[in-house]
Amino acid sequence: MPVPDEDMPLPDEDATLAHHLGAAAQAVGAQGKLTRLVAGRLKKDVLEIRLGTGLAPEAALALAEQMVVGCVPPLAVVALPDGGHAVRAVMGTGFGGMNPAVVTLTVTAADGAGSTVLVRGAAKEGLIKQRGGQRAVEGIVSRWLAADPTAGPETDLPD
Repeated sequence: MPVPDEDMPLPDEDATLAHHLGAAAQAVGAQGKLTRLVAGRLKKDVLEIRLGTGLAPEAALALAEQMVVGCVPPLAVVALPDGGHAVRAVMGTGFGGMNPAVVTLTVTAADGAGSTVLVRGAAKEGLIKQRGGQRAVEGIVSRWLAADPTAGPETDLPD
């Protein structure tokens, strides 16, 4: 498990998406630099779902890290000024996992007992709407709810 770094900011969401889209383009023989430039101008598909859990913040952070195991790049865990922690990683969505989505799980202590977890997903959208950010969040929330019987959404889940 990575140790939270209080001095390191979270990697920029847009720059990370542009970088990974360029790398995916190069992998199939396209122009990576041009893809990165175009990616910067594309709209983002973003979804955020807030979960409440009975887990202590340390246990919720450990589960957040488990939710993004296997994602690329190696996950970043950052201590936030408010005492919470954020975990950020990139996961593949869409056809063949070629559409990168940046996922961020922010864990904070809840009022009283337990924790609050904000799950955010963002992906670039081109002409073909893949809803990568939405699908990434839905997958993580589904796995979280299966792993943590004390958790429940604080916001309505999408249909």
